[in-house]
Amino acid sequence: MKFSSIKTMPKNVVRDTLKSIERNNLMSAASILSVIAALIILGIFLILTINVSELTKDVESRLELKVFLQSDYTDAQKLTVQQALEDSDMIESVTFESSQEALDKFSASLDQYSSLLSGYNSQNNPMPASFIIHVKDPNDLEAVQTLAMTFKDKGVEYVKYGEEYVQVLVNFSNFTNTLSLVVLVVLSIISIFIIYNTIKLTVFARRREIGIMKYVGATNNYIRSPFILEGTLLGLIGAIVAFLVIRIAYYYVLGLLSGSSFLPVGTTLASPDLVMGKLIYFFLIYGGLIGALGSIFAIRKFLDV
Repeated sequence: MKFSSIKTMPKNVVRDTLKSIERNNLMSAASILSVIAALIILGIFLILTINVSELTKDVESRLELKVFLQSDYTDAQKLTVQQALEDSDMIESVTFESSQEALDKFSASLDQYSSLLSGYNSQNNPMPASFIIHVKDPNDLEAVQTLAMTFKDKGVEYVKYGEEYVQVLVNFSNFTNTLSLVVLVVLSIISIFIIYNTIKLTVFARRREIGIMKYVGATNNYIRSPFILEGTLLGLIGAIVAFLVIRIAYYYVLGLLSGSSFLPVGTTLASPDLVMGKLIYFFLIYGGLIGALGSIFAIRKFLDV
């Protein structure tokens, strides 16, 4: 090709791409809509996954481990256990709660029904004394539990930290991750197929023009570029529209749930900045990649260059 042709190649590629999209406007619209639909559905699953993950981290960070003491523990046993716990590098803080303090706290939590406990006193108090422990890393909860249970002969009765609740959240988080991956694969195949057919029709409609271009010396990359750019552009347009829809919907849901009793006490949905910051990059990469792949597959099969 002549130098002047090479110099104007980027301009020509963009021009050909826009003309192709305009010429095949119905199929282009179908491609964009398929990417929008795929990303909206996928975005819902991703938002669910992000929120479950953040909720799990929040619950784990606020978990407190309780080391309950036997009813007949001695002051010496108490000091031995407390010293051992405070010396552990895994533990951030250790607070002792007497049986009377535990009873008062439980009574206060009952609010108007606190009178039900009026018959209990220091002589028949059913609440055990305990050490309330906060760990530095939630992953160390089980290790700290094991450490505390080594002092059973020093007055420790049992240890509790709500591991069942955490495990349910972790299992649900793993389930949403797997489901999102399956949805991602299925929707990607559908989107690639639609874009593939759009580019295939474009290649077929321009077959004579392509033949002339080859005859006058156009390179393979020059001929391929408009088709790949077209698919990528369709994917990016779909990604941007889908992101805007998801963003508006997420803010709307946050407004509906604000002050609602639908969520557990003390928990909130992940912040929009966190969610949207992750989604925008994923959507753009996903949309552009899906569009480019659909184009490449179509060109390889239907463009003999």
